[in-house]
Amino acid sequence: MRLVKRTLIFIIGISLFLISCQGKPSAGDVIAEPTTTSIVLPTSTPVITAEPRIDPVEGQNSTNDYALCGEGDLIPVPFFFKDQLGNVSPTQLVRVRTTADNVRRYVSVITCLEYDEGWVSNPKEVESGYENVIIFFDKYGKGHAYRIIIGGHYIAPYDSSHKDITASFNGVNVQFFTVDDWIKATKNEFLKNGSRQIGVDIYLEDDHGDLSKVLEQVYKFRDTNLQIEEALKTGEGYPDVVPDGFYLFAMESWLITTD
Repeated sequence: MRLVKRTLIFIIGISLFLISCQGKPSAGDVIAEPTTTSIVLPTSTPVITAEPRIDPVEGQNSTNDYALCGEGDLIPVPFFFKDQLGNVSPTQLVRVRTTADNVRRYVSVITCLEYDEGWVSNPKEVESGYENVIIFFDKYGKGHAYRIIIGGHYIAPYDSSHKDITASFNGVNVQFFTVDDWIKATKNEFLKNGSRQIGVDIYLEDDHGDLSKVLEQVYKFRDTNLQIEEALKTGEGYPDVVPDGFYLFAMESWLITTD
């Protein structure tokens, strides 16, 4: 009986020893150390400034060219057109008209001139006309500049007692000016307002172009005039290249004033 007890105690002891050995790694076992990721902080954190994102539109400027009209604010007019960015454009198409005899068509436009002071036109083109550079703005706010001659004596022979320019300060009361007087009047108004806005009646086409040198020019440049007319209606398509000697001809003009 004693021998049986000793045997059981021996077996239990061996079992406990083996269990304790399995709980500890042997000298040949390799223990994987936990991996760590080192983070290197910059000495100074860069500052990122978010820029407003503007989706590009073909032909569109991020800014417009309206400053070409002068340093002053644009004077409100009854005919408002907006460009693609929602800004009121200086170029306003007022109306397209045909003369009573259906011979000539012209367009009334409010826009602006490039120079404060115009000059007397070349008499080989228009006798005693007022010349400047007119700017039309497309729907993207981009300016398109063309020569323009306003008034003068364009049907020869002409009455030398008739003054050179038919124009108005307010678009209502029509007056007659010599070209020198009109140059002074427009310059004073442009400088006073800081804006070179003006209204003009521009010839588009003429079926009787043999009446004078001016109307011959209007007829010769008919295709370019009609392209500009379409651009005034749609806000795009202004010609970048025009024929040699091209100019727009306006019968009358009127100043845009704050009064």
